[in-house]
Amino acid sequence: MDAKQPLSHLVESYRIADIVTQWARERLEHETIVANALARGVICDGLRIQSIDGRWANSKPIAFRGYPFVGYAARPDSPMSILRASALNHLIGIVERGEEPDLQKLHEEFIYRDDFRAWLLKRDLPLPGFWSAPGTAAR
Repeated sequence: MDAKQPLSHLVESYRIADIVTQWARERLEHETIVANALARGVICDGLRIQSIDGRWANSKPIAFRGYPFVGYAARPDSPMSILRASALNHLIGIVERGEEPDLQKLHEEFIYRDDFRAWLLKRDLPLPGFWSAPGTAAR
């Protein structure tokens, strides 16, 4: 492997704030626009977001740290997300009430690369370079 080749395409998941920052920089758009698009993706389109890794939930006890968690699916055919109730409430507020996105309220949430890719392809959006293997960012 070339020592100068970025390794970001090997990352399995990113926190919401990292996706917003990197994707906004790449698209030359304000972070608020990108955060709104992600919130709409979760609430309306079925983009899967997680507060905990479901694979861990099935194999060993999880420390919930006092947060109430909920399952959410935008549509009956969408995969279930497991996220903090406060995060879901904030995402709904962004989409339905026009609240300003606050990445501090989404500090625990993350998106898997495969879920992000599926959503982008469904919405006919180009794959971002920060999370794609070199040469695959265009689609």
